[in-house]
Amino acid sequence: MCEGYDAEAQLKTLFKTVQSGVKLLELGSGPGNDLALLLNEYEVTGSDNSSAFLDVLKNRFPDLDILKLDAISISADKKFDVIFSNKVFQHLNDEDLRKSVNRQADILTPGGYVYHLIWQKIESPDENFGLDFIPRSQAQMRQILADKFEVLSMKAFAEFEDNDSLAILAKKK
Repeated sequence: MCEGYDAEAQLKTLFKTVQSGVKLLELGSGPGNDLALLLNEYEVTGSDNSSAFLDVLKNRFPDLDILKLDAISISADKKFDVIFSNKVFQHLNDEDLRKSVNRQADILTPGGYVYHLIWQKIESPDENFGLDFIPRSQAQMRQILADKFEVLSMKAFAEFEDNDSLAILAKKK
């Protein structure tokens, strides 16, 4: 799971929009594939809710701030300029996703950004590890983000097949 996949192509949008050196929280860092790329540009805090992934992250990035966080309550005690996630929100039902979005707005600095890569099309795998797999359309995501964020861009891209994913860049209102 996650091996060989990273968001290098999609991260170019973030790198062009958000200046280097700002504080970024990655929600759901997994094994750290994207974290390694983000470290080249930002002051990164990694996170995951999985003890197994936290162990991997702490071994791979011993000098980095790594937090045990769930993507709903995001119980971080500091502010960030950017929050990034790659294929995390399919595991949240609509109510929990709204809670997550509200909490993200709470821990972002004024004018902060979110950049999320989500599934627009996905089926639950045979071995789903007890997780939900809920795809979301552009219209659904615009509606979920509308109260707290101004969507700057929302683009479909292919992870496995045409237009199966969305890259969403939004700015805190």
